[in-house]
Amino acid sequence: MPIYEYACAPCGSRFEEIVVRRSDEAEVKCPACGSREVARQISRPAAARSGGGSTGAPARGCGPVG
Repeated sequence: MPIYEYACAPCGSRFEEIVVRRSDEAEVKCPACGSREVARQISRPAAARSGGGSTGAPARGCGPVG
């Protein structure tokens, strides 16, 4: 189930909402003021790091390629 980010036009509040079906998007309302004048926002994708340590170094491979 995707989680979308929305912004409310009247009050400016930003919030997240789980939307199961595209048709459910018409029912999304602002939790702060109750308005349905909301717009889906483009959010930054989450990225997972590979590696086992806290250094952020990449995980060791299986050896040289080629």
